[in-house]
Amino acid sequence: MKRLLAVSCLVMCVSVHGWAQSVYLSDAIRFSTPGTGVGGRALGMGGAFTGVANDYSALYWNPAGLAQLEYGEFSFGLSYLNYKDQSTYFGQSQSQSNNSTTLNALGIAAPVPVKQGSFVLAFGYSRENNFTTGMSLEHPNANSYIQSLAYDRDLVYEGDVWNNLAWRLFLADTLAGSGHWERFTTNGRPDSAYAYLWNSPIKDQVTQIERVFEGGGLNNWTAGGAIDVAKNFSVGVSLTYQAGSYEYDGTYVEQDDQNVYRSNNSVDPNNFYSFEVNDVVRSDIYGFGAKFGFMYREPDRYRIGVNIKTPIVYNVKEKFGTVYTSTPDFGEIVTIGGPADSYNEYELITPWVFSAGGSVMVGGLVIASDVEYTDWTQMEFRDANQDILALNQQFKAVFRGTANVRVGAEYAFRPSSFRLRGGFIYNTSPYQNDPSSRDQKYVTAGAGVPLGESAMLDLAYARGWWETLRDNFDRSATIYEKIVTNTFLATISFRF
Repeated sequence: MKRLLAVSCLVMCVSVHGWAQSVYLSDAIRFSTPGTGVGGRALGMGGAFTGVANDYSALYWNPAGLAQLEYGEFSFGLSYLNYKDQSTYFGQSQSQSNNSTTLNALGIAAPVPVKQGSFVLAFGYSRENNFTTGMSLEHPNANSYIQSLAYDRDLVYEGDVWNNLAWRLFLADTLAGSGHWERFTTNGRPDSAYAYLWNSPIKDQVTQIERVFEGGGLNNWTAGGAIDVAKNFSVGVSLTYQAGSYEYDGTYVEQDDQNVYRSNNSVDPNNFYSFEVNDVVRSDIYGFGAKFGFMYREPDRYRIGVNIKTPIVYNVKEKFGTVYTSTPDFGEIVTIGGPADSYNEYELITPWVFSAGGSVMVGGLVIASDVEYTDWTQMEFRDANQDILALNQQFKAVFRGTANVRVGAEYAFRPSSFRLRGGFIYNTSPYQNDPSSRDQKYVTAGAGVPLGESAMLDLAYARGWWETLRDNFDRSATIYEKIVTNTFLATISFRF
């Protein structure tokens, strides 16, 4: 689950604070990490396009490559993502999938007449990344989350009784057997303050069900251009406004499937069938950034490219909330909370990203490779509350610099004819001490199909796989996840 919950933080402030740290750090990685990129040709070649970049998608991969365009180009692309998650918890596994279809790119690039060399301008839309994920679990467990809401064996002032969530949901009371009032003592003498020792009978033998769906993504609106500053050497720049959203819907249920808890008293916590928590987060994200590209090329022989992505200052505005529901075997259902009744806002500064790549051409064969370096310790929160600002110290303690590698190839059977492509992507986990199993790996394949003399259909497929970890709702244990993604991308381009 996600945030410092508006109600339950009153009863779990210590444990939730530590959990919220990992939540916001995970969000920082999520918002800063791009997806598989733009353009069917580039994805088919494993994203090894910094040293190729000779179509409209150069605006994303390396704006200096735009200088290679001899004709105007209009590009349109659609992508489909299938996200599969196999979660394992206490030896039991369950699968969950989530799908999304998005506009991958829409834009135009056009040369501007100059006396010598090349000058090309481009403008368009692209999808920076996709937040679509899912997770599902169902298992028996000996540790009920309700215990952490019942102040089991903890003292509560009489005036704070209303803040006891378990009591308000009829999940803890004196009928639990051990709950009772007790005076505080000072220097061995009773004082005037009363306290209550709560306890809930719901401790074990319940079925726990967890469902998580995440969605949204970041979209780019980019303007840029490239110019030859010397023979076969070009520089380019692109300016990007990014905007998007992040959506989180999580459900946690504890259910008495075995009918262990029974009572004829409507206010007895043993009159219990299920306890449900629905957690919702809705975030709006926007920011500005730039890319600077450089490319040297020997026509029909090789190309060398460099791309520098500046930090982006993201402004994140989020609404979040939690609804708690208690359902008895008989009687009225009790609901507390609201789905989006809390608000938070902060800024996130992303790190610099440096990419270098090259490509070699031998007849109809193009072989390309890229290396991309990101120092994740440079991330920073700004203009936020003190709890979030305190996480800035964790960036250097938790994260590290990473070098991602992309390789790919393309073979054209004849000039301006059918083309086959393949590639591989290796993205290193930004977390310190993560094993290689948590690094993201992708294999890609693609084809270019000519549609006459001035149009091309580029099809691409990427299969990704890696492992990751997630805490279950009551943080009693770790959920192990195996992720598999299937991405399909189709781009059609027209040259004029």
